Amino acid sequence: MGKVFTCLLVFVAAVAPASAQDGPVETTGVELVVDDNAVQAISLQRIDLANVDIVIDGRVDEEVWHAQQVLGNYQVVEPDTLATPTYATELRMFYTDRGMYAAFNMEQPADTLVQRHAPRDSFDVNRDTIGLNLDSSGSGRYGYWVTLALGDGQMDGTVLPERQYSREWDGVWYGATEQTEDGWSAEFFIPWSQMAMPKEDGKRRINFYSSRKVAHLNERYGWPGLPRSQPRFMSRWQPVQFDGVAPRQQWSVFPYASMTFDRVGDNRSKAGLDLFWRPSTNFQATATLFPDFGSIESDNVDVNLTSQETFFPDKRLFFQEGQEIFATTSRADDGGPNRLAVVNTRRIGGRPGAPGLPSGVSLSRREALQPADLDGALKATGQLGPIRYGVLGAIEDDTSFLADDGNVYTQTGREFGAARILYEDSINATYRSLGLVTTLVDHDGSDAAVHAADFKYLSQRGKWTLEGQYLYADRGASGEGNGATLDIEYAPRQGQKHKLALTDFEPGFDVNDLGFQVRDDLRFLNYSAEWIKSGFSRIRDMKYGGWYAYGKNDAGLEVRGGLGTFLEFNRNNRHKVFASAAFFPARWEDRESFGNGTFRINDRWRVETSYETDTSRPLSVAVQVDYDGQDLYGGFVRTWGGLTWQPRTDLSMTFGVAHTNLDGWLLYQEGQNFTTFKGDRWQPDLAVDFYPSATQQLRVVLQWVGIRAIEDRFFALQSDPGRLIEGAKPAGPRDDFAISTLNFQVRYRWQIAPLSDLFIVYTKGDSRRPGLQEFSDLFQDAWQDPLADQLVIKLRYRLGS
Repeated sequence: MGKVFTCLLVFVAAVAPASAQDGPVETTGVELVVDDNAVQAISLQRIDLANVDIVIDGRVDEEVWHAQQVLGNYQVVEPDTLATPTYATELRMFYTDRGMYAAFNMEQPADTLVQRHAPRDSFDVNRDTIGLNLDSSGSGRYGYWVTLALGDGQMDGTVLPERQYSREWDGVWYGATEQTEDGWSAEFFIPWSQMAMPKEDGKRRINFYSSRKVAHLNERYGWPGLPRSQPRFMSRWQPVQFDGVAPRQQWSVFPYASMTFDRVGDNRSKAGLDLFWRPSTNFQATATLFPDFGSIESDNVDVNLTSQETFFPDKRLFFQEGQEIFATTSRADDGGPNRLAVVNTRRIGGRPGAPGLPSGVSLSRREALQPADLDGALKATGQLGPIRYGVLGAIEDDTSFLADDGNVYTQTGREFGAARILYEDSINATYRSLGLVTTLVDHDGSDAAVHAADFKYLSQRGKWTLEGQYLYADRGASGEGNGATLDIEYAPRQGQKHKLALTDFEPGFDVNDLGFQVRDDLRFLNYSAEWIKSGFSRIRDMKYGGWYAYGKNDAGLEVRGGLGTFLEFNRNNRHKVFASAAFFPARWEDRESFGNGTFRINDRWRVETSYETDTSRPLSVAVQVDYDGQDLYGGFVRTWGGLTWQPRTDLSMTFGVAHTNLDGWLLYQEGQNFTTFKGDRWQPDLAVDFYPSATQQLRVVLQWVGIRAIEDRFFALQSDPGRLIEGAKPAGPRDDFAISTLNFQVRYRWQIAPLSDLFIVYTKGDSRRPGLQEFSDLFQDAWQDPLADQLVIKLRYRLGS
């Protein structure tokens, strides 16, 4: 066992507290009380477990519900009018020593209900939903959300201040829905043991927020009324007071077995288990032994010929659970070039580096792309007063590669470790936090370490939000460097927001061994402003804004820059319109030569427009047209069209096709030589989903990208830095090329019980860059001779308290 994993085991053994068990306590009924901050809190009725006889079937017909007070002063939060909702929503809640029960009665005409099945945690489908958010910290520091869609679809995740939502948590909770004469109803049971909480004796405060989506109106109701245009959110939830809530010790074991039938490689079978232990409210530990993170879910097809890595989220359940403690700032979830994550668990079990091979020996495409297997992983999270902490460790197995000389070469596995500590407080509704995090990756005696400190501040009225971090990365012989970020957000009033993002990365600063960053050697400023308006006569609401960016590298060369504006509005018929325009002035490009020099690129324009019809209808369509100017001349014109057809609640089909006309596509070749290309790119996407029941899904997905690029003009970088000088084509074969990337998957999932699933998954995938071919031949070759062609059967079942 490696040194990283051994240290983590010692830490977990040292901090794991004794389990806490409290017996049931009888309390009185509903009453209104006032907390220390003079905010009106609700005290719910506690009922002895022996007196609770509720079947979670969505029917709010048990006698215990009629004895509870109706709660919830819902308001329209999307759009942000805060008007009285068109349809009434009634919420009732009570609790036992095992968990909390909630029931909703929702008024709505039957012919307006939108019931559609979708995968768990899917928000891509517009449908009627009802949800609860629970700030189990009681002080706006962390919480959980659970949502039911009409038809029993489940969604859940975590939330951090003030509105950082994540779907990377799947809890064991129970819920069901039912259509009624007046609309529909829903029931929830959420066990206390599923949530992290501070250790408290006697009274406990948990803050609540509830939201309801009415799909046919494209409106959302919320209680309390907290629209997105308002800066305060999590810290303004409704306080609810509980007596004697002390969750009992919980443990779970998830054994699994899988079999893979591979038409390209070898058949294989595997077995292992995941372990979950929560001895008290404020500590939990999870471990996995011989995990199988096989082809259950696949990434979207991506073709990336740039120096900038594409970010893919981690879909593995073990690494999703409790991952929010390792998010140092909101940049960890940023979808743009500002993304910076100190811990990116997708690195663990990723593609290992190629082993040392003799001269003239190479690996096949399939061998070179294989991921590393994991021997095991361990994670522990907890809270001690105002301090939260987390540790994570994982060990990869050695990876064997069969080379074209018939010999097997081995790449040693890596060890990963991360430790995080976070201090938080909330005084007079002002949130403050200070955090430290350290990561270590050990590979064959060569260590890569990152140490970081971070902070966050949220003012009392939410007008000011400040967060930042300072980082030091040491990769041994590969280099070291410092980095820092600062994000300042100012929201002077509802519907208006300004944000300033500052970045300073030294050359050699690199967290990508376990984290994610786009690049090093950058001093970057990005300002953006956004306004949200509603209450117009012809449109429901609108959002508009602009941005400005400027950045230099260590040599003082401008390597980033631009300014742009955007406009998005929803029409009264629930159609959506979007438009944006951006101008990028001439600058220096120091990455796309892949270490072979810095060159000048010209002014460029980018324009995007799209239109989408009402997604609550059985048939909806969308179109998009984009223009993206290129580095030296020309531009890409991309047109996309798609439709979603949902003829029944249990069947849906989505189809889209994009075509891009390529003109002036600049790509590095070798030495100081570059070539621009003309050509075409086609990208069809098809997804069909069938749901025999709310717990079963059959999904068929086909994604393909085909590119044909023909050489056009030739350039060379004759000075560094300098301009690319056009000239004659260097001696050698033509630079024409084609790319074909395929992903086809048929996936059946049966949720036997909460967190217990049977998967049957057939996957066919390919990625190749052959010589210039017709598009039909590109697709046919990828289909007939794929890199992956396999059937996986996997059973995972939860056992425990």
